[in-house]
Amino acid sequence: MSNSGDPAASRAHAQGAAAHDHGSAFSVEAIQSLIVAFVLAMAFRSYVLEGFEIPTGSMAPTLMGAHIPIRSGVTGYTVPIDSGPVVDLLRMRGGPTPSTEAPLVDPMIGPAYQIAREPLGSLAQQVRLGDRVLVIKSLYPFLGPQRFDVAVFKNPTDPFSDAQNYIKRVVGIPDETILLLDGDVFAAPGADAPLDALRVQRKPEFIQRAVWQPVHDQDWQPVDVARLESELRRPWPGIPWTLTGLDTTDPRAWRSDGSVPVFLQWDLARRQVDDWTAYNMLRDFQVRGEFARPYPVSDLRVAASVDVASPRALRSAFELTTRGHRFGFVVEEGRATIAMARDEDGAVVFEESVPLRLPRGASTVDLEFWHVDEMLSLWVNGRRVLERGYDWTVAERIRWSFSGLDVASYSSRLAARAPSATPPRMQWRLDGSPLAMRRVRLDRDLYYRPGMLRDLEQFATNGEPIRGPLFATDPLRPGRLGPSHFLMLGDNSAASRDGRAWGRPHPLVAERLEDDTPFVVHRKLLLGKALVVYFPAPQPITRGGRGLIPDFGKLRFIR
Repeated sequence: MSNSGDPAASRAHAQGAAAHDHGSAFSVEAIQSLIVAFVLAMAFRSYVLEGFEIPTGSMAPTLMGAHIPIRSGVTGYTVPIDSGPVVDLLRMRGGPTPSTEAPLVDPMIGPAYQIAREPLGSLAQQVRLGDRVLVIKSLYPFLGPQRFDVAVFKNPTDPFSDAQNYIKRVVGIPDETILLLDGDVFAAPGADAPLDALRVQRKPEFIQRAVWQPVHDQDWQPVDVARLESELRRPWPGIPWTLTGLDTTDPRAWRSDGSVPVFLQWDLARRQVDDWTAYNMLRDFQVRGEFARPYPVSDLRVAASVDVASPRALRSAFELTTRGHRFGFVVEEGRATIAMARDEDGAVVFEESVPLRLPRGASTVDLEFWHVDEMLSLWVNGRRVLERGYDWTVAERIRWSFSGLDVASYSSRLAARAPSATPPRMQWRLDGSPLAMRRVRLDRDLYYRPGMLRDLEQFATNGEPIRGPLFATDPLRPGRLGPSHFLMLGDNSAASRDGRAWGRPHPLVAERLEDDTPFVVHRKLLLGKALVVYFPAPQPITRGGRGLIPDFGKLRFIR
């Protein structure tokens, strides 16, 4: 039966058709909106911001790759360690089994003392993924990377692997001559600059504060020495500071009644000051010898908070002896002083003072002294009161750091392993008032290692391996960067496969860029500047579970 004559039915049919048309239009509009949103998102990802996951520990501890957090039962100190060796060892056929125990150390006790052993299988269940970072891509097309930026780029030696995107710190910039010496960066404008024109390159304060690495911290001392010695199965010699005139009953507040001067002296027999990194402790176990031979470091920060009964009666004098010189500060009522003098004869190189007023009544005085990148800085109560640099030539740095060697002698010893600099010595004296020292700590700077090129670290597909010292580490053959070249290095220099060791670029990269310069990153391979850790290494809900919850306390800008 037809209903064409029914007005109500006709209206219903018309409304249904309109609704169908509207629904169809809505569907088309929704799809169009989704397409536009997708295109915008992809454009944003391609040209503005993109997220990357840190896969390895070459930038540790600035950025964390896959790692295992280890908490010491002796001091309570927690340190991340590289999980790569655990995975590698467990993958070895006929190698260690999951029950094989790896030795663990507490960096506050010292690398020479094993405090525990844990099965590889147990460690493998505690692995956390690496940090996730946001990279801003819109910057570099208009403004090139600055020295010491953290940048993401295409790997010039292996651009097609899963690890084609690398993240490192920019150390060398275009059109300059560069040398890595005694852990520091020396450079001069011009790819043909003479060696005597190179000078040390200093990190900005905000970057320097971000890259200090702990050597010892008073707040992390063993609370049960008997238990520690039971774990060690030998006597523990104690903290690396030899203390005189201080009552250490409270290990976190060393006290003096003011009747005798207080002395702190660093004991190199108990703890060397070098570039050993706790993050690599399992690599020490995996590859014997390579990581167990650290280099002495003299770029240091010493700091303490001193509760003083009579600040205006206090006198504090610190002295660091290294590189054939004595560097130090004096803080007392009325003035603050920094000075540099030759160690052999006491001849003063410079001495500078500024007026300084200390609080009248009982108060805390925060003291902080830096010797880094050939610069002395003194901070009192969070304010920098003095700063003075010394700009040595490469020949002077070699002479003073390496017991009188000249450039040629230093260069000739690189093949055997670069000679070690003289270890630093430190002493600190305080007197004039009853006091309590808290948060006494020593930190070291990044240290860029020398070494020799290895065939195994250069891809056979890229051509004949290059041999000799690592790039930019031989003063007789410093690195020379062209107008589009950057040198990229990892903060974890002992375990970073970076521009020092790459060798030749991939043939396709060389062809596309019309540039086959080894060891460098071409400007066209840059992706962007690492901006922020937006998703720090996630924590599992249960032991051995998958990491799901980011460690929000470690959200941070990347320095």
